Amino acid sequence: MRRACGLLILLLALAAALPLAAQPASPTPGCPELLPTRLILHERGRVSRSDPAPVNVRAEPGTSAGLIGQIPAGIVFYVLEGPDCTQRYTWYRVKAVVEGSGLSGWIAEGDAGAYFVERFPPGL
Repeated sequence: MRRACGLLILLLALAAALPLAAQPASPTPGCPELLPTRLILHERGRVSRSDPAPVNVRAEPGTSAGLIGQIPAGIVFYVLEGPDCTQRYTWYRVKAVVEGSGLSGWIAEGDAGAYFVERFPPGL
């Protein structure tokens, strides 16, 4: 009986020391009056294939910021920071590999009518 109690105490102590199961990631709260955000901070995203146009990468959030490159449709990126809200767009700082070179900067998630990017892998 004592041995069973000791074993039970040991098991309870081990269970208490184990980390809780990871919670599924959910989208980062977005910008008021804009499309609900789909991207998740510190997760992957992908430039949507529904529109073949590349996504502009800018030095700062905002369309007046310097253009430093583009990420083509279908390319996967990693979300580093955001969201940053402007009047028309929700911006995220991302990093991607485009044509063998690293590219880091700010992209718009979408506009009032459509998303430019999506979570990757889709459906999670």
